[in-house]
Amino acid sequence: MKAPELAFVRSQRVARLATITPDGTPALVPICFALLGNDDPVLVSVLDEKPKSVPDKDLARVRHIRREPHVSVIVDHYDEDWSRLAFVQVKGTARLIGPDDPAHVPAIAALRSKYPQYRSMAIEQRPVIVIQPYRTTSWGI
Repeated sequence: MKAPELAFVRSQRVARLATITPDGTPALVPICFALLGNDDPVLVSVLDEKPKSVPDKDLARVRHIRREPHVSVIVDHYDEDWSRLAFVQVKGTARLIGPDDPAHVPAIAALRSKYPQYRSMAIEQRPVIVIQPYRTTSWGI
């Protein structure tokens, strides 16, 4: 990711994660996220304590990532003044990590630093989606 893209992505609060369903169609879900690292950052998103209708392992995004790890994330800014529109699309490979993975602790710390709501949630025991970018596209940055 180029420096202006990094700055833009770090400044945004919400993104959309696209995964691939078994029949090859895209599935989208809004996510809270943080970037971990500076030179070759990864994007992290925790399966937090917000109410869900199924256990974590049965969430569509989890099943999709386990079957097909190629994902896309769009981080965008909308404004009624269309000269201020901007986005960064991140294509990458996703994996799930648990508390036993060394990358879990810094991922949780980055997410808690960005989102005060996570400071009162027990996310340290929750799975984290880690996305290693392999290509970015941006506009309006």
